[in-house]
Amino acid sequence: MLRRIVRHAEYQSFTRAARTIRLPHFFVPVLSETAEVFGYGITISGRIGNAVRRNLLRRRIKAWFWEKRHSLPGGHKANLIALPGACELDWPGVCAELERLVSALTEPQLKA
Repeated sequence: MLRRIVRHAEYQSFTRAARTIRLPHFFVPVLSETAEVFGYGITISGRIGNAVRRNLLRRRIKAWFWEKRHSLPGGHKANLIALPGACELDWPGVCAELERLVSALTEPQLKA
């Protein structure tokens, strides 16, 4: 199951995340969640690109999560924070980075 994080209070909870995953174009703080739901948030600063490019990246991330919603590991909340260069990613690039995120979440050392 998939849940998108939209409330400000939930985004603030990521400041105390014990685990982080660094990808080439994303920094991802991760929290454990008791429910068997995968929650995700998207943070893209204005420094990353203009509104058109930021919205395109946001739509691509949402589409990828919707496509993979049945195969995502439950019990996690992740906030994808875009780093410089993220708006230059094409669709295969976004898919590759998000696949790396999911594989990092399912590694045994992160489930503890």
